[in-house]
Amino acid sequence: MDLNPNKLTIPQVMESFREFGLSKLDSELLADCINVQKACTWQNNDEITDEAVEKAKAFLNENKLGILVEVTPSRFGKFIWETKKEKD
Repeated sequence: MDLNPNKLTIPQVMESFREFGLSKLDSELLADCINVQKACTWQNNDEITDEAVEKAKAFLNENKLGILVEVTPSRFGKFIWETKKEKD
């Protein structure tokens, strides 16, 4: 798979995530997972909408950034973020 055919920079990726409604921290962490092409997991209580997550997933897929993301509500108003490398 030819990753990142649009040659997006990490700051461009983070800016797009912020426009979708992801917090600054989540945008930075997700962009870092893309940059290092590794699975990552984190948890925080930053508000996130299903719509923002779906936009981020579509962006990752459309731009072939090689990472899949899932966000799961957890206890005490927290969210668990999990990324994994997309299989070739």
